[in-house]
Amino acid sequence: MPQQAITSENGFTDVSSVKLQVGLPAPDFTLQSLNGDWVKLSQLRGNKVLMIFYRGHWCPFCIGHLQDIQSMLPELEKRGYQVLAISPEDAGGMQKMADRMDRPYQFLSDANLEVTDLYGIRRDEELPHPAMILLDDQGVVQWFYIGEDYKQQPSSAQLQQVLDRLNP
Repeated sequence: MPQQAITSENGFTDVSSVKLQVGLPAPDFTLQSLNGDWVKLSQLRGNKVLMIFYRGHWCPFCIGHLQDIQSMLPELEKRGYQVLAISPEDAGGMQKMADRMDRPYQFLSDANLEVTDLYGIRRDEELPHPAMILLDDQGVVQWFYIGEDYKQQPSSAQLQQVLDRLNP
């Protein structure tokens, strides 16, 4: 993955449809969680948020990425981040992914790809582009990575570099 994705002040994407901009609020949404609760992004204000959009429990690259990032969950929590793992899967698919993780994510279902479209990150009829989006405690986009290549996503070490730059 290019180093420019880590050091970019404007986020990084090679996807032309992206509707996010560093310094502006992330569009609000409401999605259902794995446990059936409805989560509204704007109700998370006061917490920083890391959103990770992934393809599904069947994607080995997504599994590896979420397993890598989960090693940072204690650090993210300490820094005040709430982590949302968002996919087009239903509760069954989200549960299969949750079962593979050592530490819990908050899994959210974007089954109709409404949030994927709201953010301009739809890859095709069924899937989002892989994405990581960091929001400050007021819901403003601080950094994002949205990539065309689902095989390349920021590692936990690269995410650490971004966090250290944004929150010295």
